[in-house]
Amino acid sequence: MRIATNTLFDRGLASINLAQQNLSRAQTQVSTGKKVNTPSDDPIAATEILRTTSQLATNTQYIANQGAAAQLLGQTDATLGQVGDLLQGVRTTLVAANNAALSDSDRAALATDLKSRLDTLVSLANTKDGDGHFLFAGYRNDAVPFTKTATGVVYGGDDGNRTVQVSASRQLAGTENGADVFDRIGAGNGVFTTTTAATNAGTGTVDPGQVVDPAALTGHGYDVRFSVASGVTTYQVVDTTTHAAVAAPATSGNPYTSGNAITVDGQQLTIGGAPADGDRFTIAPAGKQSIFQTLQAAATLLGRASGGSAGLARISSGLQGALANVDNALNHTLSIRASVGVRQNELDALGTSATAADTEGQSRLSDLQDTDYAKAAAELAKQSAALSAAQKTFATIGNKTLFDYL
Repeated sequence: MRIATNTLFDRGLASINLAQQNLSRAQTQVSTGKKVNTPSDDPIAATEILRTTSQLATNTQYIANQGAAAQLLGQTDATLGQVGDLLQGVRTTLVAANNAALSDSDRAALATDLKSRLDTLVSLANTKDGDGHFLFAGYRNDAVPFTKTATGVVYGGDDGNRTVQVSASRQLAGTENGADVFDRIGAGNGVFTTTTAATNAGTGTVDPGQVVDPAALTGHGYDVRFSVASGVTTYQVVDTTTHAAVAAPATSGNPYTSGNAITVDGQQLTIGGAPADGDRFTIAPAGKQSIFQTLQAAATLLGRASGGSAGLARISSGLQGALANVDNALNHTLSIRASVGVRQNELDALGTSATAADTEGQSRLSDLQDTDYAKAAAELAKQSAALSAAQKTFATIGNKTLFDYL
C-alpha cells in the first residue's frame, strides 16, 4: 500500500499538535494548581465544581449575614443592659424618695435627677448601629425613634423588626422596635392600677395591689369610698362600670382597719393611714405605659409641693405606683434581653453549622479541582517526552526521499 507524502506530513503534524495539547494541559495543571481548568478537561467534574462553588458562595454570604446579625443583637443587648442599669438607679431613687422626713426641696432635687435620667433614657433609645442607622426605629431606621415634646416623648419609628437571612430556611430579627421595647409596658401590677383621688384630705395611702383570684376578675373599674362618722371609719366599694355598690364584703359600712387588705372581685389592695370622710381610691384596668411616661410622672410627682400630710400621702401612694411601673419596665427589659439572648445562641449554632459546611465544601472542591503535584509532574515529563519524540519522528520522516530507499 502506498502512503502519500501529504498523509505522512498530516499524521506527523497531528501527532505533534496532540502532544503539544497534552503538554500544555499538564503545564497548566502544574502552574494553576488545578487539574480542571476548562470544562473540556473533565465535563462531569467541571459541573460539580460549578455547583460546589455556588454553594460555597451562598454559604459565605450566610456567614457574613450571621456576623451582621450578631453585631446588631450584641449592640441591642448592650444598650438594653444600660437601660436596665438606668432603671435600677431610678428604682433606688424612688425608694429613697418615699420618706416622709424629706423636705419639698429634697424631693425637688430627686425630681431633677429623674429628669436627667429621662434624658439619658431617650438618648439610649436613639442609639445608632455601626452603619449609622437607629437601632430601635424598626424599618424606619433613618428616622429618629424618640423625640421629647411638650406633652411627652413621641415615637417616630414603626412596628417592624429588621430581619437578616442567616440560613437557607431562617430569617432572624436583628433588632427590636422602640414601641415594643419602651412604650408597650403594662402599668400597675399588670392587671389593674390603683390611684389616690387628688381631692383626698386624709393621710390614706394605697399600694399597687395584686390579683388573688383570676377567675373572679371582671375588667371593671372600682372606687373604694370612705365615710367617717363619730370617729368610726367605714368604706364601701362601688363598681364604676355598673354604678352599683359591690356586695362583697358588703355594700356599705365595712369597718376599716389601717393596713388590712381589701378584696374585690379577685383584686386585693391594701390601704393604710387615716382616710378622711369622702376620700376615695380608684381601681382601674391596667393599660400600657411607656418607660418615659413612668419617669416623667415620677419626676412631676416629686417636684410638686406636698401641701401637708394629705399631700404627702398622695405622694407616697404615687411613688408606690411609680415603683411598680419601674419594676414592670425592668422585667419587660429583661424579657426582651432574654429573647435577644435566645437569638444570639441560635446564631452561634448556625455559625457552627455554616463553618462546618464551608470546611466540607472546601474539601470537596479541593478533591475535584486541586492538582496532585506528584502525578502532574510525572504527566508533564511524560508529555514533554512524547512531544520531543513526535517532533524527532516528524523531522526524520520529513527528511527522507525516494533515494534513501534505493
